[in-house]
Amino acid sequence: MSSNKFSPSLDGLFKQNIVLMSGLVTAPVIVAATSGERALVLVLSFFLMSYTSILLCRFIPRKIVYTVRTMLYATVAAVMFIPTVLLLEMWFPETTKSVIVYIELLTVNSLLLAKTESRFYLLPYGQMAVDALIYILGYAVAAFAVGIIRGLLAYGTLFGMRCFDPLMPAAKSPFFGFLLVGILAALCRAVSGKRVRAKAMADASSDIRREGTQ
Repeated sequence: MSSNKFSPSLDGLFKQNIVLMSGLVTAPVIVAATSGERALVLVLSFFLMSYTSILLCRFIPRKIVYTVRTMLYATVAAVMFIPTVLLLEMWFPETTKSVIVYIELLTVNSLLLAKTESRFYLLPYGQMAVDALIYILGYAVAAFAVGIIRGLLAYGTLFGMRCFDPLMPAAKSPFFGFLLVGILAALCRAVSGKRVRAKAMADASSDIRREGTQ
């Protein structure tokens, strides 16, 4: 009796991370993620707008022309922008005001406008929900890594708690953010490539063993 158990892919965390590997949603992280608090607001806004929109837009008929569908996706995200900002202003009023422009940019992010058509909407609804959530978590990993490192270097703080004197005030600049994302992307690609090579070697060894037993 065959079993059709769903095994979720973790590609969205590292191998196809939308910030570090695909470069799809980098601008808000590079410019606005200058501290842990700012990264948290970006992650929450990305989750509330993009994930909800992905789940809702799945019900838009595929027979509608692609260009119109993407416009509808952006419209749904724009509608979700309103309650998202209201919630974030209640929880983090000052931080939300400082990154509001970059939250607006997330209404037309590539995860919603591109990945939905090329990946998510090709899966059954339940699998799609899990897969999209993993991609959102991948965004969170990148945003928090960048925000925490820059917050410690530029302000000497970790989520508002003072740890030490600022080591590099220039770490809050977009240039440093671009440089840091590039370094993290290189590390992520190196680790991913090493895992792929290790898996290929393991598969080759397994094939050799099987041939030897025949």
